[in-house]
Amino acid sequence: MSAPYLAAFSTSPFVNLTDISQVPLSDTSLGVTKVSSGTSHPVVAGPITGEASWQATYPNGSYAPSSGIRGGFGFYLAGPNFFADLLPTATEVLTSYSVYFEEDWEWQKGGKLPGQYGGVGDLAYACSGGRQTDRAQCFDLRFMWRTDGLGELYAYLPLTDGNAQILASVPPLTIENPDYGFSVGRGAWTFPAGTWTVIAERVKLNDPEDTNGEVQVWINGTSVINVNGLQLRNSSDSVFGGMHFQTFFGGSTSDYASPQTQNAWFTDISGAIIQ
Repeated sequence: MSAPYLAAFSTSPFVNLTDISQVPLSDTSLGVTKVSSGTSHPVVAGPITGEASWQATYPNGSYAPSSGIRGGFGFYLAGPNFFADLLPTATEVLTSYSVYFEEDWEWQKGGKLPGQYGGVGDLAYACSGGRQTDRAQCFDLRFMWRTDGLGELYAYLPLTDGNAQILASVPPLTIENPDYGFSVGRGAWTFPAGTWTVIAERVKLNDPEDTNGEVQVWINGTSVINVNGLQLRNSSDSVFGGMHFQTFFGGSTSDYASPQTQNAWFTDISGAIIQ
């Protein structure tokens, strides 16, 4: 039986399947581009397992990338060449990673975590930060932690009545903010501190003339969000770009700022293009 995907990769040393390519955790092997200035993502031995991990440091007082004190990191990740080459023709992609918040982590009001993105050419980039123009030409499906570790999908999608109606129905709480991202399913899970959490995200593009897009989220293997009937694009020129691998405290205001210097780690970066 053939694999259910056209191409797949993982940085995890624990994945030993012949049809999933193991690649090292490095900028070169994962096609990292557009690294946010003033940030770094060093590869270190992660907590508990010692596995190679990207470390994000959030200094005391740091919040949004535009603030005076920067924390976390940000870049775009297309995956290894054999994977990235297929993304423009893919219609369904599954990505995942593991995140570890240090013990005694202070959640404050919230912060961003990586997720999938795409769109038309360079318009796919910066589909965030309150962007108002060309919103039908891009999509950005990152995640957020909120107060007390509540998790949510943080969605920038075309601003259509249909998308707003469907997303608004996602329990337990969804908040529409068309000026920024759409907070979807807040509290559908809770991030713990001091242990690893696996976030997996499946995105299926809609046919340009239809509203049959899908987004599904798993936390540690349990499906917590599953939405269909979405419009992620209105043109076949809008395609997958990979992952918007970004993390910081915020929000764009200082009341989101990290109350202490603290660290999180990211590892087991994986992707599959579904047939």
